[in-house]
Amino acid sequence: GMLTMGLSVNFAAIIGLSTWTFTRWTMIAHHTCHGGYDKCHPNKKRWHRFKFAIGSFWRRLFDWFDWMMPEAWNVEHNNRHHYNLSELEDPDLVENNLQELREMKAP
Repeated sequence: GMLTMGLSVNFAAIIGLSTWTFTRWTMIAHHTCHGGYDKCHPNKKRWHRFKFAIGSFWRRLFDWFDWMMPEAWNVEHNNRHHYNLSELEDPDLVENNLQELREMKAP
């Protein structure tokens, strides 16, 4: 898919790459950052919440190829979101995040 991107529009490659990216994030990075593999995975040097994507440029590139730093995600998601679920301090609270849109004078 990555090699043929410049040749033409390849919908199979687009769907495959987006599905791989989403799956890698939701099933691997999210659970690793929550500590889901801390005690059950045999390779504890890589799949541990305090070592995943942290320590070197290569670990970050291979584990977490994203614009947001994993340390920032751990603070934002693990601390601010999970300790304030459905409260006003929750950064992912949809009702609070869309308040400006609801109050906008638009049709």
